[in-house]
Amino acid sequence: MEISYIVKELTSIDFPGIKYMLKAALVTLALSGASVAIGSCIGAVVGWIRTFRIVKNNPLLWGLTAIYVDIIRGTPLLLQVYMFYYALPVLTGVETSVFLAGIGALCLYQGAFVSEAVRAGLEAIGKTQWWAGKSLGMSYWQTLRYIILPQAIRIIIPPFIGICLGVIKDSSLVSTIGFIELARSAMIVGRRTLYPLPPWFLAAAIYFVICFPISRFSQRIEKRLKKRG
Repeated sequence: MEISYIVKELTSIDFPGIKYMLKAALVTLALSGASVAIGSCIGAVVGWIRTFRIVKNNPLLWGLTAIYVDIIRGTPLLLQVYMFYYALPVLTGVETSVFLAGIGALCLYQGAFVSEAVRAGLEAIGKTQWWAGKSLGMSYWQTLRYIILPQAIRIIIPPFIGICLGVIKDSSLVSTIGFIELARSAMIVGRRTLYPLPPWFLAAAIYFVICFPISRFSQRIEKRLKKRG
């Protein structure tokens, strides 16, 4: 009796339910992709700015960048999603949709963590490399492009991909404000069929299919960078 019940539960999800979840998975990919792209640009700029000597030596300038980085890194993403969706309209008077609230929170989250990866990567390159570029008559931008970045990118890539994977998985938290992505669709299908387990198994499998190739790709890049290094 128990075996037949388990089999019935595992096979309870129908084709429309699977199709609905696959469409939601595309929404998750779009949400994650946009958040990673925009957030990475924000993080690269903030991390680069935080390497400037004038910023480091000025408590006001350093504090302004630290407020963003430390607050985002020091608070739960779920709380940030709630702040964007519930608190921001109250404070600014501007209504936000679940999509804008979700992508806004994920972008700032991605940016804060990427900024520290970029800052650490740039500062890991010794000052002698900058001096070498200057001695060759290179400008700041030429030294950054041809000498510093090729070395720093080897340090930045591993944590960067880990941050991206985290954002893809953490995008499920946007479901708490009603945004229909993969996790939310699994909940909806489970309530419709009255068998919540199969949709969650399918959602876990889809997340794995999305994240595993990225993880393997990251490992290959790390191996190639070590060989070139």
